[in-house]
Amino acid sequence: MKTILFALAMSGASLSAMNSGPTNTRPELIIYEVEFDAEGELETKLKSTVATYIENFLERDYEEMKSVLHRNFTNQGLNSDGKMTPLQNAKDLKNMMIGQEVYAPDRQNNVITITGITETSATVFLETGTDVARWKEYITLEKERGEWKIKKVFWSY
Repeated sequence: MKTILFALAMSGASLSAMNSGPTNTRPELIIYEVEFDAEGELETKLKSTVATYIENFLERDYEEMKSVLHRNFTNQGLNSDGKMTPLQNAKDLKNMMIGQEVYAPDRQNNVITITGITETSATVFLETGTDVARWKEYITLEKERGEWKIKKVFWSY
């Protein structure tokens, strides 16, 4: 098992202020430990979860897509006219899929980039779409009962 330690300094005083004179304020060092089963396994799980979501959305396979959605899933976007869409849940997404054209994964161009990971959450940037339309999705994943699930999606064209 691979373990990675990382630390964050938390203080109201800046480093320059600490060096300019005596002070009783010391930064608090918080150490987080995140364990990975094997090198690259977490990245693979996260990318697979996002791929399952978007590929099945574009293929109109709601049940398969739903398998990677958090129980409190939300989806919202910024239309090309600059207006926000209403906040949606998984059922709203299912209704949106009805009647849309089906795009098999080989017609999709999905680029998945992991932008942040903690022990219980992760953020991913997804560039997706087809030759007809392209958009960007900012995705938050959360661990739910030991499995990575997509909790929030914010998209824009």
